[in-house]
Amino acid sequence: SALANALLGEARQATGPIREEDARGRHTTTRRELFRLPSGGLLIDTAGLREFQPWDAASDLDAVFPEVAELAAKCRFRDCRHEGEPGCAVQAALGDGSLDARRFEHYLRLKREQAYQTQKRDLGAQLAEKTRWKQIAQWQKEFMRNRDQ
Repeated sequence: SALANALLGEARQATGPIREEDARGRHTTTRRELFRLPSGGLLIDTAGLREFQPWDAASDLDAVFPEVAELAAKCRFRDCRHEGEPGCAVQAALGDGSLDARRFEHYLRLKREQAYQTQKRDLGAQLAEKTRWKQIAQWQKEFMRNRDQ
């Protein structure tokens, strides 16, 4: 609440005293509240919220970025990653300016976050990633040995 008040520029949230033993405050938030900051941003103050992450964005990705989904349906390959594959309608739209590059970058960021969250949950993917990095480390060691010869 003290942080919320500082960001708001006024004392709109109740705050408690700081403990003398460890110089820390106590949680006083008892309900959720959404504030509009003077800078134009939004602040959520809620009890017990430790992190904010998209947990299952798979179904929502197409709804949030319908223009990308529509273009992706026109790609030559069904599994197109839109990273330079031949016949990629998304890359063509980026090239001719009909798809905003910043918006597409936001799409890619959310897609990467989605893949990361899926990987965290999937033990098989974790093991595959560990094996992949182990192989990369071995290649690097071999490269360094051969470089010095």
